[in-house]
Amino acid sequence: MNSLDSLGKWKRIRGLRTLSGVLLAALCGMLPTVGWAEAEHRVRLREAGVAQQAGQTVQAIERLEMAAAIRPDYPRVQWLLARLYALQERPADAWAALTRLADFGLFFPMETDRVFAAWRADPRWIALSARFQRNLSPVGNVRMEAESRRPLVDGIIEAVAVEPGSSRIFLSDVRHRTIWTYSGVSSEPLLERFSVPEDGLLGVFALKVDPAATTLWVTSSAVPELQSAEKPGAAASRLLAYDLATRRLRRVWTVPEDGRAHVLGDFALAADGTVYVSDSASPILWRLRPGSDELERWVESPDFVSLQGLAVSADERSLHVADYGSGLWRIERESGAMVALSPPAGATLFGIDGLYAVPGGMLAVQNGVNPQRIIRLALNAGGEVAEVAVLASGHAAMTELGLGQVVEGSFLFIGDSGWSRFERGTTQSASRSLTLLRFDR
Repeated sequence: MNSLDSLGKWKRIRGLRTLSGVLLAALCGMLPTVGWAEAEHRVRLREAGVAQQAGQTVQAIERLEMAAAIRPDYPRVQWLLARLYALQERPADAWAALTRLADFGLFFPMETDRVFAAWRADPRWIALSARFQRNLSPVGNVRMEAESRRPLVDGIIEAVAVEPGSSRIFLSDVRHRTIWTYSGVSSEPLLERFSVPEDGLLGVFALKVDPAATTLWVTSSAVPELQSAEKPGAAASRLLAYDLATRRLRRVWTVPEDGRAHVLGDFALAADGTVYVSDSASPILWRLRPGSDELERWVESPDFVSLQGLAVSADERSLHVADYGSGLWRIERESGAMVALSPPAGATLFGIDGLYAVPGGMLAVQNGVNPQRIIRLALNAGGEVAEVAVLASGHAAMTELGLGQVVEGSFLFIGDSGWSRFERGTTQSASRSLTLLRFDR
C-alpha cells in the first residue's frame, strides 16, 4: 500500500493504491471532477495527468514541479516526480525527491518498481531502500485495550468516545448505521446498541461527549458503504445530539439543500458551545451556534480538498483544520481568515484525519500515509507548527486507523476501522475482533 493510499473511503481523498505501470496514465480519471474551483496544486496535478496521457513527459514534470512548489510536503507529488525524473534520466532530481519522502518517515516501494530497476546496484538506491524499510519499524508504546475481552465486529468502526467519569465507551459504526456502547469492566465482551432504528441514523462518523457529560454529539451521513444506502442529499448529512442520561435523541440539524453532495465527518466543540463541522464532500466548514436552529456555512474555500479533523486552539481564538489533500489550516474564529500552516523541514501534514488539542499543540491520526501513524504537532507562540514527532507507528494492530480521544494522559483510538473490507461493492465482511488501541503519552 502506498502513500497516500487509496481513494477507497468516500470521506477521504487519497492517492493511488498501486503505482506500477505507466504512472500517470489514469491520473486524470482518478481526480474527481467537481462543481467548484479547485485548489491550485490539484489543478497542476490534473494538468500533469493530461500531459502524461498525451506522452508529454517534460510538460507533466513542469506541472508537478508547480504543484510541489505550492505544496512541497505532498507525498504523492514527490513520488510522481521521482518516477518521471527517472524516466527522463535525471537521477539527481529523482534521488532528491525520494530522499524527501524518506525524510517524511514514509515507505514507498522502490524495490518493486521497474522504473528504478537500473539503479538497484547503486549505493544511493541501497541506502534509500534501507531507509524506507526502517520507516516501517514499530515506534511508540501501543497496547490493546481489554485484549482478553474484545468483542467481535463486522462493520466500519470509525470513532471512539469515552464518557467522563464512566467506563462506558461509545463506538460509531458507519456500515450498520448505529452507535454501540462497550464497557471494559464487563465480564462478557459484548457490544450493546445505544441508538435505536427510530433515530434514523445513516453512517455514524464522529462521536464526542460534551465537557459537562450531558450530551453525546454525533455526525451522520449517507455513503456507499451503508447497508440500505440512501442517495446523498440535504437530509443525508446531519449533526445530532443525544441526551446521555435518557439515551434519547434530543435534536437533529441537517445540511441545507443546495444540490451538492455533503458528508459531515468530524467536528469540534468550543468552550462557548459552538460546534464546528467539516464536510469532506464539499469544501465547506459548517457552524452551529448555541441555541441555533440551523447549521450555517461558516467558511467555504476552493483550497479545501477533503476536510477532516478539527481542534480548537488553547486560547479559543482559532480553529485548526486538517484537510486530507491540502494539509493543515488555521482559521480565526471571529473573522474566518485562513492560513495554510507549513510543516517544519522533513515533515508532511498531508493525510491527517483526526485532530486533537493537547497542551502545547495537537495529536493527529495520520492515516493517509504509509505507515499510518499517530503524530504530535508542537505549536510555537505564533501558532505555527514547530515540530512533528511520530508517537506511534508500524505496529501490527495499526492496520486502518480510525478516530480517537485523549483520555487522562493517554490516547485511545481505533486500530482497524474496516473501510477496506467494503471496497469495490463488497456487501459483507467476516467478523473480526474490535481493535481498540491505547497509546500512553
